[in-house]
Amino acid sequence: MFYPTAEFRNEERAKYIEKQKQRRELQRQQEERIAAARKAAEKAPYEKTLDKLKETKKLINSIQIGSPMNEEYITTALKRICDILDYCLTESRTEINSEE
Repeated sequence: MFYPTAEFRNEERAKYIEKQKQRRELQRQQEERIAAARKAAEKAPYEKTLDKLKETKKLINSIQIGSPMNEEYITTALKRICDILDYCLTESRTEINSEE
């Protein structure tokens, strides 16, 4: 019968620990790549606002006289318009403050 020596067990343990470190490092690198890709795909605030504006225009154009969905469409459109106005006001404040 073969009984592993302490030296053999220590070597195997060291190899196992090294593999774990490599796996953790690869996982960390993969998470960093995913985070970087997510950040690159993220739009700038003004782009998000322009998208909201386009969606709001579509919503407003879809409002039909006598439709039971009108109230929901109008409410959603008004909320988006408020978001757009809030963004515009915030941007104009920062421009005014930077000019002073």
